[in-house]
Order: sequence, then structure tokens, then C-alpha cells
Amino acid sequence: MNVATRITVATAVVVALASGTYAVFDVRARATERRSVLDREARAVATTLRVSVETQTTATRMPGEAQLAPLARAVSGWKLDVLARANASDPGGDSARVAQLRRLRTMLDLPRAFSDIEDGTFYYALPIRVATGTDTSQVVGMLEVSRSSDVLEASDDLVRAIVLVSLIVVVTTVMVGALASRFVSRPITKLLRGIDDVAKGDLSHVILSERDDEIGAIATRFNEMTFSLRESRAETRRQNEAKHDLEQRVGQSEKLATIGQLAAEIAHEVGTPLNVIAGRARSIQRKKDDVAAVEKGAGIIADETARITRIIQRLLDFARRKVGGGERTEVQLNELTLTTMELLSGQFSSARVKTRLDRAEALPKIPGDADRLQQVLINLLLNAVQAMPDGGALTLETKVAERTRPGLEGGAEQPFVTFAVADSGIGIPPAIKDKIFDPFYTTKEGSGGTGLGLAVCSGIVKEHDGWIDIEDAPGGGTVFRVFLPV
Repeated sequence: MNVATRITVATAVVVALASGTYAVFDVRARATERRSVLDREARAVATTLRVSVETQTTATRMPGEAQLAPLARAVSGWKLDVLARANASDPGGDSARVAQLRRLRTMLDLPRAFSDIEDGTFYYALPIRVATGTDTSQVVGMLEVSRSSDVLEASDDLVRAIVLVSLIVVVTTVMVGALASRFVSRPITKLLRGIDDVAKGDLSHVILSERDDEIGAIATRFNEMTFSLRESRAETRRQNEAKHDLEQRVGQSEKLATIGQLAAEIAHEVGTPLNVIAGRARSIQRKKDDVAAVEKGAGIIADETARITRIIQRLLDFARRKVGGGERTEVQLNELTLTTMELLSGQFSSARVKTRLDRAEALPKIPGDADRLQQVLINLLLNAVQAMPDGGALTLETKVAERTRPGLEGGAEQPFVTFAVADSGIGIPPAIKDKIFDPFYTTKEGSGGTGLGLAVCSGIVKEHDGWIDIEDAPGGGTVFRVFLPV
């Protein structure tokens, strides 16, 4: 039930109660007025008749029916009865006679005029007096005029009152309903449509404030609210864009730092094949007349040159990829882990780290940005290498796992593709596990750490709707396990 209907119903109920109450009192007042008019008429008739009757009455004789007949005809509509004092001892006959005799006895005991309604008849009784001296008189009988009490019935008044009350209620309900719909329901409906538009994200809805009342004030506040929301949305968008730009710069900075570290390691790695090339070139120069030796040396030089080309090409491929600008595709993690391990093979060998790649068969593809995910892999692998300064063992594992998301332990399990980087290094103290993903937090003070690597990794994984778990490796060290939804 809307507001206009509620107002209309409430008004109709109030009007019905008020007009009904007034009608009840009005009907009663009309009945009282009719009774008063009838009393005055009866008193006038009875008083007039008593004068005529008393002139014909003596202490021993009452006028007979012959004398009363003209008087009875003179008061049309009224019945005239005269009872002598001697009739008081008469036992009576029918119920009307008994009632008259009872009134006569009452009149003799208390000689005064009185009126009442009994058995559907209105009566008015007066005492008939005869003078017995100069200043005294004696009650010798009772004069009574009566008529049917139907004239006092209020049925017509009741019908008129009911019709009038019904008419008032109907007219009031129609008028209030129309006014409530025009001035209450329609503006509220406009407000609701505006609120629905805002709930759907459309903040351009403006409600015209057509009235200077509470509803107009609500419309004004609504417009002010949508304006504030538009400003807040614009400010949030600006902040998000600024944050996104900052994240891109931070990610690029971390990538450049990684490239610099890789370049230094690759420069060292390239030195070995260059030495082989230089040695073979000198050998060819010494044995230029030995065709077999020259052919063998040239083949070795070609192999080492191809090796250098592959090393440099992998670094260039990684450096040329844009941070945050990649396109979402179907990523095969098994292939991504293999190419990343090949890219970092020089770092593994120079750090005396033994590696093992354990890839699950038939690993499903995941939606994501291959370049960004490779950046996560490189950061985690380099962190693992740095955690083993004296060498050690590193394992990169991929598999499919069924589990619930953190914070939704009561929900249903879902399939996730995971890759885990496990090292046998020094491990992470429990006191700092909650801090390692904070930006600029680093445990490599003075050794070139920026504190952005793991923060960038966490941000990239969250962009892919995943998360990173940290575990202690069974034989010592740390396991970083990344979960990505299938």
C-alpha cells in the first residue's frame, strides 16, 4: 500500500468517524426536539381541554361521553380520556385500562402533570380539579390525551444521516485520494525512480524541485547527494588512475631493477662462451692448414655464438614487454615456467643452485597476462636464489588444487592452478611474514633491495583474482605458493 492510499484510507476513516459521531448526536437531537414539540403540543391540547372539562365537572359528577365527544373531535389526532377519582379502585380490564388506572392512582397521590411513552403510545395527563373553597381545590379525576408514538420514530432521520455520512466519506475519499496522488505519490515515485537510477550507477538523474515543502526539500537534498556522489566518483576515478599510474611506475621500476640484475648475471654468463670462441679462434689461426681442426673449431664457435644469441634474446624479450599493458589470454603455466627457468639458468649455475622443475600433466590453461605472470615467477625465483647465498636446491612445481578461498572457509571448494617456488635457504622469520608484501619493506638493506618485488608480485596475483601463500619447507627454507583460478 503506497503513501497516497494510506493517507486516503486514514482520512476516510477519520471523516467517517467524525461525521458518524455528528450524525448520531444530530439524530438524537432531532428525536429530542420532536419529543419536546410533542410535549408542548400535548400540554397545550390538554390544558385547553381541561378548562372545558373542569367547567362541566362537579365534586360528584364528571362529564359523560356525550359532553366529551365534541371536545375529542376538536383535537384531531389526539385521543381524549377522562377518568373520575372513583375509578381508582376499579380493577380494570385490558392492559391499556390498567395502565390508565395506574396513572390515575399516581395522579391522586401526586397531583401534577406528567407525560411518558408506554406500549407504543405517547400520553400526557393532567389532574382535574374542582374548587372546594375560596383558596382550595380537590382533584376529582384525570384528563389524558394520547396518540401513537410513531411520530417520534427516527427512521427517516437515520436514513438521511447514513446517506449524508456516506456521501461525505465518498467525496472526501475521492478528493483526498486525488490530491494525495498528485502532491504526494507522484513526487515520491519520481524520487524512487531517481534512487533506482542511482542504485544502477546513473548519477546524472536530477529531480526538479517544484514545491517549497518537505518533498521539495527531499528533492533538493537528492540532487545535492547525486552531485556529491558524482564529485566523489570523479575524485575516486582520479585517485584510481593516479594509483594505477603509480603501480605501473613501481612495477616498471622493479622490472628495470630485475633487468639490471639479470644483465649483470648474463654479462658474466656470456663471458664463458666468449672465452671459448676466443680460444677456438686462436686455435683455428694456429691450425689454419688443418681442415678438420678448422671445421671443428668453426662448429664450436657457431654453437657458442648461438648460445650467446639465445641468452641475449631472452633478456631482450623480457625487457621489451610492457608492465600492466599486456593483453589477457589463455596462459599455459607449464610453458611459462619452462621458458622462465631457461632465462634464469645462468643465475642458477653461478649461484650454485640445483633446480628441479616438476610440472603437472594436462595442466589447464588460465586467463591472464603471460608477461605479468612471468614477472612474478622471475621475482620469486630470484628471491629464492638470494635466500641461498651458499647454494642450495630450488624446486618449481605446478599442479591443480581444490580448495576454498581465504576468508570463505565455509564455502564450496573450487579448482585452482598453482605454482610453488621452494628453496632450501635461510627461511623467513615468523615475526616478519605479515610484512614481506608491504611496499618498501626489505631484508636486504645495503645489498640493493628495493622492497618492491613481493609487493608487485602480490598486486599482479590479485589482479588475476588469486593470492599467495607462504609456507615453511619441510627441510628448511620457504615455499611461495601462488593460486590462480581456472
